[in-house]
Amino acid sequence: MVQPIDMKRFAQLKAAGELPSPRGVAIAIIRLTQSNNVSMAELARVIKGDPAFVGRLVKAANGLVAENRRAVVSVQEALMVLGLPAVRTMALGFSLLSHYRKGGCAGFDYGHFWSSSLLMAISMQALMLRVRLAAPDDAFSLGLLARVGELALATLYPDAFSRLLNDIGRNPGLQQVSLEDQAFATNHRELGAAMLTDWGVPDVLVQPVRFHECPEVPGYAEGSREHGLVQCLVLSRAIAQLCLAAESEHERLMGPMLRLSSRLGIGRSDFIALCERVGREWGEWGKLLQLRTEAAPRFGELGNRAAVAVGDRGEPAGSGEAEEARPSKALLLVPEEQCRHALRAALEAAGLAVCEVSSARLAIEMAIDVQPQLVFVQWQREAGDEGQAFVRDLHDMRLRRSLQVVAVLPDNDDDALRWLSEAGADDYLLLPLGGVALKARLQVLLKMLGLQLELEREREELRNFAAELAISNRRLQEAALTDPLTGLPNRRHALEAMQVEWASSIRHSRTLAVMIVDLDELKAINDTHGHDVGDIALRQVSEVLRRALRAQDILCRMGGDEFLVICPDTDLAAVVVVAQRLRAAVEAFEPDTGGPQLRMTVSVGVAIREPGMPGFNSLVKLADQGAYAAKETGRNRVIALQAAGA
Repeated sequence: MVQPIDMKRFAQLKAAGELPSPRGVAIAIIRLTQSNNVSMAELARVIKGDPAFVGRLVKAANGLVAENRRAVVSVQEALMVLGLPAVRTMALGFSLLSHYRKGGCAGFDYGHFWSSSLLMAISMQALMLRVRLAAPDDAFSLGLLARVGELALATLYPDAFSRLLNDIGRNPGLQQVSLEDQAFATNHRELGAAMLTDWGVPDVLVQPVRFHECPEVPGYAEGSREHGLVQCLVLSRAIAQLCLAAESEHERLMGPMLRLSSRLGIGRSDFIALCERVGREWGEWGKLLQLRTEAAPRFGELGNRAAVAVGDRGEPAGSGEAEEARPSKALLLVPEEQCRHALRAALEAAGLAVCEVSSARLAIEMAIDVQPQLVFVQWQREAGDEGQAFVRDLHDMRLRRSLQVVAVLPDNDDDALRWLSEAGADDYLLLPLGGVALKARLQVLLKMLGLQLELEREREELRNFAAELAISNRRLQEAALTDPLTGLPNRRHALEAMQVEWASSIRHSRTLAVMIVDLDELKAINDTHGHDVGDIALRQVSEVLRRALRAQDILCRMGGDEFLVICPDTDLAAVVVVAQRLRAAVEAFEPDTGGPQLRMTVSVGVAIREPGMPGFNSLVKLADQGAYAAKETGRNRVIALQAAGA
């Protein structure tokens, strides 16, 4: 049973105010994404306040898009691909990266830490695209923050943690976690997990961070989601270690990675392709984040040499397509020599590479390394339990999904048939193995496996189609809420946002203000210079309005020359200040129309919610009356009828 995280010590550390925490725009993003009523347009506006985060978000979204699909190019598209929870966690991770690149802990290599964390993030995203144990975007953030406990200790105790790391450097046999517990009454594993929990990361993602350095401790069942996530974090850290290690260490590190990827159901060719993609993206991310990266290792050569070392000669490099086309490998656990020779001859004649093993223990190891599509197990009365245990072990492993187990049984033996049923084999052959009968039986097995692979490909295509359809639907929904000329939220979005903010204002007793902004003399510009010039001016003034507002303000085009601005948590005095700033910004702006010189001004009416108002329409109407009064009294001014009435 996994013990809960002890949050008492964490609460004490948090109270000191020294823990690494998000800053700037990241705080606004996290606050918005915690609300059930936040809109994509509202979140996009806040994100655009941090150009660096915009680039990182778009890059992360493109990591989820198939290579032959159109790239994500805008914040709105990135939000549709990633979803709100992933955006929140990414904002958190990238904020920590931006503000904790350096620190006072002399023994802690901040550059190496963030390069390793970035590699883990990219590797976790790539792994989840294959094993599908978690959302790939969540996995990216998980990899980026998996070692945040070490950063926290370096921040909280720079001198003491530096001495601890130096001691470990001089004596690698020391256990870092034990030393941390003695020195700080906590360790980086528990502290990192507590921080993720405090930031709202789901527990199913927190526990792998807690246990990936000691995957045997939690005792998760083989094949469970939790076990798979822990193993993926172990593998992503191994990829990071290899990429940052000296070239002389590469081949030694590659072998264990191949074995672990096999346990996760990833074939050698696929895993090498995954690593090569990680290497490419590491360089791209490094430039974007201004982190030091190095030339990626030659994973293809490393994979081939490591595979030869473990005895896998059945899959030459680059054979992924051939492997998908038809089964290529068989594993024989057949003690009887004559039977084994007959099977080998028939299988090789059918074009399969054959591996033979003499015991169930060796058969498991060989199955992990070779990843066969067919496994033949001969039942023997004196060793029935061993063969049965082997078949059951295969059932508990992920690679069991991609192979068929065929039992070789004596003819008319009830005990053998009972063994077949209890062990869970997929099919059987009866002794003696005749040439023609064996060939016909193998043809049926190979056909069934081909159909199984085809079915899996169709399922994958359906999953990809469903994902693409979901993205398309979200894009259509976003387009329906966006004004095509200015790119601002349209009238429909404005009414939905007003309804949400109105309800929230009443429920939480918050202030709520709105502005109605009318462009002065837009009709005269259209009549004098044409609608094309008017449209240019309208687009450019829209951008001026957007820049003049605060991050929490929601700017919408209601139609024609009228805009609505929703200002949550804003009283009358504050909204008048914002409106005056907005008016002055438009007055000082000269549109670049490529022709006539124009001077633009706006008339603004503002209003705040009062207890007696029956609905948000009353609030908008009051602001509209203020804008009308501003036009009637000379234009280029701000009027708040509530202030005038007071």
